[in-house]
Amino acid sequence: MLDQSSRFQMACLGSGGVGKTSIIKQYLYGTHSQDHSETVEETYIQTYKINGDNKRIDFIDTAGSFVFPEMQKIYIARAVGFILVYSVNDAISFELVKIIWEQIKSVRKDILSIPCVIVGNKVDMENKREVETFDALEWAYNENLGGCFVEVSAKDNNGIKNAFDILLEQLGNTRSEQTGPFRMRTTSFTRHQYQADIKRKILQRNAVKMKANYDIVSPSSKCFQNLVFDNYQEKTIYRLITPQRKHALCHDNQQQKLFNRSRSDTCAHIVKRQRNSCMKVVRSNSMSVEKSFCMEQSKVASSIRDTNLLDCQDEKSLQTDDLHQGKKSSYKTPLFIVKRILRLVRKMRSKTTK
Repeated sequence: MLDQSSRFQMACLGSGGVGKTSIIKQYLYGTHSQDHSETVEETYIQTYKINGDNKRIDFIDTAGSFVFPEMQKIYIARAVGFILVYSVNDAISFELVKIIWEQIKSVRKDILSIPCVIVGNKVDMENKREVETFDALEWAYNENLGGCFVEVSAKDNNGIKNAFDILLEQLGNTRSEQTGPFRMRTTSFTRHQYQADIKRKILQRNAVKMKANYDIVSPSSKCFQNLVFDNYQEKTIYRLITPQRKHALCHDNQQQKLFNRSRSDTCAHIVKRQRNSCMKVVRSNSMSVEKSFCMEQSKVASSIRDTNLLDCQDEKSLQTDDLHQGKKSSYKTPLFIVKRILRLVRKMRSKTTK
């Protein structure tokens, strides 16, 4: 189905409130919202380059509470792969994932060839955990999904990319039947090793040569592939970064630049802005240069104080300067009168001597 079609569906199933929408949006757009609204059905389209061919995957975000059971049967019958989500702080949601998986097995025959990933969300709420990691791992191993289990946090963007990488790696491959007791080396915790890190760097170099911006689907190690899959067929998969994701990255960079702007640059910006506004006032009202300069000084000082860019010592110095200037202006009028009186006295004395 993968080779014949250029567009196929991945269904995200699970109970309501486990974070299915948050997981998809965090992966595609790098965004997360605290507001929860019940989803009816949403489709998110993502373009991939698989072995040089463009493929489109429709990630279907389904409703948590299945009001129409027939819709769930349609998802299970038509989807190429599945993302089964539960919350680690909700044991009932994990039991529902088990029920959904049993329904998938009853409808689909080639169950080992169907890509599937079990996602335990909300590991950021570890203090409220109800589903233990090793209990979920043991169940996944018994269902031949030991290497397809991961715990994530959509809020902190922890493990989100790894969950989708595990899902995409199964495209065109068949999982092996895991017999015998539970073994840790066949879980997703051992997916990456040293050889896989080297290969990931090579893929990153190849992605730089492409014209568009692509994100590399990280491959697993050779040992993991041999243990989890039968006759593993290697693929190079790149994910096209969407415009929403680019906008989110640019917005984050702009916010960081604004946050890191120095005090001196901000002060210079305020002085320049106030100076320009002062010159406009001078031209319109024909003010004197001395009066406009005093107005400019007062506006700049008040703007700098309002932006909290100065420390306590600078504010005190500004206050003392203002008081000093006020004293000078208050002393100006009495001194002028005394000088005039002295001049009049001198003139009177000169007249009397004559």
